[in-house]
Amino acid sequence: MKIITAGRTDLNDYFKLSGIREYKKLSHTPFLVFIPLKDEVKVELIDSIIKLLDYPNDTQVMSQWRGQWSSDFFQFKISELKKNLAEILKRIIISFK
Repeated sequence: MKIITAGRTDLNDYFKLSGIREYKKLSHTPFLVFIPLKDEVKVELIDSIIKLLDYPNDTQVMSQWRGQWSSDFFQFKISELKKNLAEILKRIIISFK
């Protein structure tokens, strides 16, 4: 089943500036995780980036980034989140050399 979501896909600033990596729990703006079932789509509310890592790479996610004057919604797959986290880890490791 194909799931079509509408949201921004320019993820570099979102992953870097939104704060999702720093907060242990996102109770005001949880992630929406879309899980295709046989005849329907289950939407789960997830409040932590750590919990997102338990989902398969092709799982679609939407998240709200609350701005000062307006909010934006972003869409991404777990694989994109993992790629971003791997790049951060790589930079940290290089900085210790």
